[in-house]
Amino acid sequence: MELIKFTDPQLRKEPTLFDFNTQNAQELGDALWVKCRELNGLGLSANQVGIDAKVFVMGIDENSKKYIYNPELIAVSDETMLAQEGCLSYPGLWITVKRPVSCTIAYQNVSGEHIIEEFSGLTARIAQHEYDHMVGRNFTDLVSKLKIDMALKALNKRAKKVLEKNGN
Repeated sequence: MELIKFTDPQLRKEPTLFDFNTQNAQELGDALWVKCRELNGLGLSANQVGIDAKVFVMGIDENSKKYIYNPELIAVSDETMLAQEGCLSYPGLWITVKRPVSCTIAYQNVSGEHIIEEFSGLTARIAQHEYDHMVGRNFTDLVSKLKIDMALKALNKRAKKVLEKNGN
């Protein structure tokens, strides 16, 4: 299981619904979770690794992990907050993004049961970020070209310092 490049068109299309009758929910969820942790991420969507399914995993640690199948964002708070976000599909790129501080998502769990859950704070940010992947959107779509350019400039500056430090 490998991350696809951020230029891959699959990241820009809405994945198909996860089919509990033909796909192993536990196996896919576990594989995504292992890859997410391996990459030091807080969330990972199936389409980020080239799998056409509406599935993502999220969590700060083993105790908070969630496997989310066929999510639908049903509500967001009026209150918003700016915070730095990164994405495993854009290694090293950090952008300040404004998002609602809470959200409600309807989804199916690993057993196929229907759940409606409200998320707040960091978990709301992670859930919204991963949900964006479920509709063919990514965090760079939520900011201006100027913000992206500034973030890329900062990334290049950090990369240059690392190269200089390593004698390249």
